[in-house]
Amino acid sequence: MKNPSRFHKERALRKAGYPVPPFPVAPVDDGVDGVDAATRLKADREFLDACAAWEDAIDTRYLALIRSLPPIEPSPDVRDFIQRCEQYGLTAGLTGLNGRVPHRYTAVYQLDHETLRNIELVDKVGEARPDYLAAVPLGTSFCQFVLRDGAFLTSDSGHDHRLDGHPYQGVMVSYHGVPVLDTEGELYGSLCHFDVSEQPLSAAEFEHLQGVASAIAPYLKSQGTRA
Repeated sequence: MKNPSRFHKERALRKAGYPVPPFPVAPVDDGVDGVDAATRLKADREFLDACAAWEDAIDTRYLALIRSLPPIEPSPDVRDFIQRCEQYGLTAGLTGLNGRVPHRYTAVYQLDHETLRNIELVDKVGEARPDYLAAVPLGTSFCQFVLRDGAFLTSDSGHDHRLDGHPYQGVMVSYHGVPVLDTEGELYGSLCHFDVSEQPLSAAEFEHLQGVASAIAPYLKSQGTRA
């Protein structure tokens, strides 16, 4: 399981007004005569140590930021999602979530190294989950943009120039996803609506999706990774 990306942490810190230290400057190996291999190796090690210290500083400040945020009171709709999950399980909660939008699919994916594994999927049509949705390489998924940027929304990927050259552009046509953290605040994966047809998502439903993502962690603990 991976932490939120460094980009995500830096962006959150800057948005909150936290000072972000500059990244260490790499040593320049310009081929100057007289600089022996041992000196270059020492400089490289010092640079790596500085990078590690920089990452530790970012992690420390990001953790302080997260701990300083006031708890968010869930909306009545999110409380309804929580109640469904508590009474009937995650599938029931996601079924209710899916019923609010036109998208065929609503799903939770867990990040497992370089693969996104489907933990739960609701299909309006009620068909068995196809194999190609069971496990998706991170590099060819739309979820990669969710994990990188904090959300990814497209109602018609075929005309979305951000996806030019992507193998699933125009294939998975609509996709609206947000990241999910586990109960320890670590990056778990993504929660998304998607469809092979063009589908919109209103601002209100996107806000609800974010609210559900912030409340879903306790119901993921016992799910495990599905094959």
